Amino acid sequence: MAHARAIAADATRPRLPPVEAWSPRARALAAALVALSRASLPLVALVTLLATNPPMTPAALVESLATAALLPALAARLLARAARGEAAIEHGELVVRARGVRVAVPLASIAALEPWRAPLPRAGIRVRLASGALLRWSLAAPDPTPLVEALAAAGVEAARPALAHPALVYARARAAAPRRAWQRPAVAVALFALVPGGIGFYAHQHIAFGGVLGEWHLMGAAAWLRTAAFYWTHAALLLLLYAGTLRVAVEAACLALARLAPARAGALRRALEGGAAALYYASVPALLLLRFLA
Repeated sequence: MAHARAIAADATRPRLPPVEAWSPRARALAAALVALSRASLPLVALVTLLATNPPMTPAALVESLATAALLPALAARLLARAARGEAAIEHGELVVRARGVRVAVPLASIAALEPWRAPLPRAGIRVRLASGALLRWSLAAPDPTPLVEALAAAGVEAARPALAHPALVYARARAAAPRRAWQRPAVAVALFALVPGGIGFYAHQHIAFGGVLGEWHLMGAAAWLRTAAFYWTHAALLLLLYAGTLRVAVEAACLALARLAPARAGALRRALEGGAAALYYASVPALLLLRFLA
């Protein structure tokens, strides 16, 4: 009868969101790749800002971003894909299934859930057993809160303290923050680049060819379009650096605030996100105006 009740209870539990099962070595590699990818954006931005004689060319920017940011991010994503799996509570056990991994841990043997101190490559938890040993596979997700709450609801009292850990507070606030259209790269970089790129292109056409269609009439449509594409690409690359640097600053501040003011982590994140967006979209036209007035 007790076994039947346990089966019925397992069946009524909500399905847990996907997780990633990380071995210590794979997690360390992925964390290093993500850290390198994120840190490279402000570093490349600083180098670009200081490189004035000669200035950083679009080709050099592409090479720097591809080497320091894009390739590490892609490698980390491939590792995350390989670690993808699912977790479930079945018959009094925490069951984790991933590629080449199947682990079943009795709930009664879970002594503690220990969140990673740094949410890299994303927020995760280690499972400490009653024997004192750590489960080899750590579990990660954009927000591990549903997994931790499910374990707590299933009777793992040691799971509850993990909910207040700064890394989980940070992940919870980030997952709950709505992602606005103006925060997406297609809008914030690709579309918004038309503003500085268009202004630079317009000024170049008037200075070099006497009018906005001067190059078209003198050298043909292909040359005119190549120049327009150059100005848009250069603007998009610079905006990518600027937006990426702001993103790194916002995430670092949110992680610190999750430790200092956990009860207000969500509200503070929304305020920081709004402030960063206002700064981004207002400062670019202001800087362009100052450049032309100087």
